[in-house]
Amino acid sequence: MLAIAPTGIYVIDAKAHKDKVSITTPLIGRQRLLIAGRDKSALLDGLDRQVEAVRAALGTIAAPSIQGVLCFTQADLPLLGKTIRSHRLLYRKQLAKRINAEGPWPPEHINSAAATLAAALPPA
Repeated sequence: MLAIAPTGIYVIDAKAHKDKVSITTPLIGRQRLLIAGRDKSALLDGLDRQVEAVRAALGTIAAPSIQGVLCFTQADLPLLGKTIRSHRLLYRKQLAKRINAEGPWPPEHINSAAATLAAALPPA
């Protein structure tokens, strides 16, 4: 799902997990996303691909930011460290607050980006 707002473009992957979510940072290697103690870093790999597809589709259109978000509806998120591989882990209300905030992007740029993305990324 995409949200285009004055604060930027959000590539959103909503998840209905009910378990504890944590981030591990090993001394060597990449950070891992754990849900109920299981490695779910593949969710981040998919979100990486989606964010890159949006960047490629926008081409020369400059957005304030393109942010990948895993939006959890019921999970227990960590208090600190809600960013992993430049993607955010947020609850619905937190995401809505970011999307509805005022930002530097004027409506004509938002509409241009929306038309470009709609043409380049048809619905699945």
